[in-house]
Amino acid sequence: MPDSMPAEVITRIINDLSDDRRSLCSCALVCRHWLPASRYNLFYRLAISHRSNFDTLLHVRSATHIAPAMKNVHSLQLFEDNEPKETEEQPWIHLFPLLFSQCFPAMHFLTLGNFAWDTFPLPRSFYTLGLHFPSLTTLKLVDGRFYNFAEFRRVVCACKNLARLFVDNVKWRVGPTQTPHSVTTTYPKLEMLWFQNPNCESAVPALVEWLMGTSSMETLSDVQLFEQNSGDLPEIQRLTRALGSRLRHFQVSLQFGAEDRYLDLSGNSSLRTLHVRGIGAASCRALCPLLEHLSPANLENLSLYLKMPCKNSEDLEILQTHLKAAAKILIGADFSSLSMVTIWLLEGPPVALGLTTLVRSWMPLSEARTVLCVWPWSWLRQ
Repeated sequence: MPDSMPAEVITRIINDLSDDRRSLCSCALVCRHWLPASRYNLFYRLAISHRSNFDTLLHVRSATHIAPAMKNVHSLQLFEDNEPKETEEQPWIHLFPLLFSQCFPAMHFLTLGNFAWDTFPLPRSFYTLGLHFPSLTTLKLVDGRFYNFAEFRRVVCACKNLARLFVDNVKWRVGPTQTPHSVTTTYPKLEMLWFQNPNCESAVPALVEWLMGTSSMETLSDVQLFEQNSGDLPEIQRLTRALGSRLRHFQVSLQFGAEDRYLDLSGNSSLRTLHVRGIGAASCRALCPLLEHLSPANLENLSLYLKMPCKNSEDLEILQTHLKAAAKILIGADFSSLSMVTIWLLEGPPVALGLTTLVRSWMPLSEARTVLCVWPWSWLRQ
């Protein structure tokens, strides 16, 4: 019988089902002793993707049996309706701060997605987001649009306790260069920045210009930049130099790199992990200059993302030449702390075992000191 089981055992069993919402719902119906742990895990992460679900949550927010559970919400995801309907749904995410003020005292992670704030101006009340949810430390903005960069900046700065910011495919109707953004602000004090905005001109320069005027420059240690445009390199260099020894984890793309155009990371003496993306036949020439201008004393993990050519054998030979040159640098005494090198094979033909073995042969590293892993990109996505 469930009642005869120790409470610690029940809690452990239910916690192990935290990713299985159907099983959690079943556990909640077993008996009253199973309900608290089941409800806690059910409300730990909430995702709302339709106006009807939002209205339902709004309706039950003050219910005596639901309100205590809402205090357990750690992560909340809000996605505007993006499916065409006979009756057009009105935007609703902007209502969230006022309607649910103080309802989620433990919420640390907030995701906002599919918003179109370039055509629907945000009310002033939305910029009080941080006041209503003071525990919020992580914000993720995904697949959305602002009218200009200033509005994006204002939303982020509203979260005064923000430590981690994820920006994925967020655009501006008015380009950042058309909006004054050289503003000094105390907030946020970011520790981590994850920025992926493909095909958004001037996004990186505007981002760097804004960061340079915030207190984040005193706290930022993890910067992940996925794609850059051709004119972004000077601004990225400006950012890395300003961060100096505070930067510990960094990701950058070589898609616009060349032997005479590369990042100088020699001033980032505390760098521990480095992810280098966009390594193809046209950009791999910048790999060795990048490695030669590192401060590798504390570097422990290096990840390289290779764009494998489909048919062109000459491109394959170019990659081989520069990877072998990179291996000679990595086996040097300066990289004595490097414990792992991971190579991800992107694009190209379906990756077979033979290709991973071939790429491994290009990187003859010291097995006693450094572990080399070569994986097809599809494995990571699984």
